[in-house]
Amino acid sequence: MQQQPAPDQNTRIVTALTGVALVGFIAVIYPSLVPALTVALAAFMALAILLKL
Repeated sequence: MQQQPAPDQNTRIVTALTGVALVGFIAVIYPSLVPALTVALAAFMALAILLKL
């Protein structure tokens, strides 16, 4: 019998993929926002690493 991954891990993966899809969609629709999205992504990653999310 295979062990199922923890539901918390699945939630993190789905949330991350949803966020990536949303950012990608916004970047395609509004190319002028790419620099702002890059800064926002860098700030989010810094917080995620700091808080170990």
